[in-house]
This record gives sequence, C-alpha cells and structure tokens, in this order.
Amino acid sequence: MIQLVSSSLFLFSLAAFAGTGKELSIIQIGHPTLRQTAREVSLEEIQSPAFQTLIDDMVTTMKVAGGVGLAAPQVNQSVRLFVMKSGLRVPLTIVINPKIEYLEAEGTQKSTEGCLSIPGRTVTVKRFKKLHMSYYNRKGEFISQEVKSFKAIISQHEYDHLNGVMIVDLVDQMLGEINFEKYMKAPRM
Repeated sequence: MIQLVSSSLFLFSLAAFAGTGKELSIIQIGHPTLRQTAREVSLEEIQSPAFQTLIDDMVTTMKVAGGVGLAAPQVNQSVRLFVMKSGLRVPLTIVINPKIEYLEAEGTQKSTEGCLSIPGRTVTVKRFKKLHMSYYNRKGEFISQEVKSFKAIISQHEYDHLNGVMIVDLVDQMLGEINFEKYMKAPRM
C-alpha cells in the first residue's frame, strides 16, 4: 500500500468513500508473499463471489489504514490485483491483470513514498510522470488509458508489489543522483 507522506501532495480524506468489506491484515516486509510475482486472474475468477469479496475487503483495508492504494500481495493474496483512490473527486479504481508501458519521453519525477508493509519508513524513488496502463476492472471489462500525476505514482508503486518489488529495492536508482563528492570535501569540525 502506498501511504500518504506529504499532506501538501495529497489533500483529501479517504472517509469520503466507503468500503463494504472487512479489514484484512497487511503483511510486513520479510514475508515471502511480498517477493513473489503474483499470478494472473482468469475472467471467470474475477466474476466469482470470493474474488469480489476480496476486492471489497481490500477497499475497506485501504480505507482503514489511511492508504491511497493497496496490492493483493500485501494482504497475502498473490494475485494481480490492486485498488487505488488517487483523489477526492477521482473514482475508486480496481485494477486486475495490469500491463504498464512507461512513457519515458515524458520524463521522471522524485516521489517520497511510504508503504504499510514497511511501517515507519519513507523512501525517495524515481517514478515516470506518465504511463499507459491496460487492465480489467471488477466487472471484467478491459480498460486502456494513459495515467499521469499522482495516479501514475500510485499505479507504479502497486504494480511493483505485483512483481515482488518493494520501494526499498528502488533506493539504488536514487543513489546515482547524490553528489557524494560534495559531502566528502566538506571541512571537518
């Protein structure tokens, strides 16, 4: 789950939408499910009562935890599903079996992110500003769209979870942008 870390970045209350499911336990870093590549879901499985209940439970869990996105592996379900709510006036989005094409020509941005599977920590990572995402919604309808801004950040964070990648794995990409030489030449007191 991506967690809001800057109130100026994202100002709205998740109380504005209601989940109808029960709260699930969020697993923590070190749990093996977080490092697995999640399996795709069949269209038949999407329509099943058990899968629809999982979606409702994930929405409730995301709301109670104060997150803006939650991937199924974070609730110990290794399936390609995530839910997100990227703004007050933006509808809740259910994303199943996503495929992402990063639009590199649009550039990247730094994003300071938290994750409830890594409590109490934030990490600055590099994210693409814009991407193309195709997926199925909870009705099994195929959706294809360009995604930008905060929704693109959430999508990348949750998509990483579906591939066994966590924000701590992305720290190395930012280290290349730090001028360590500047700090090494600083006078000692």
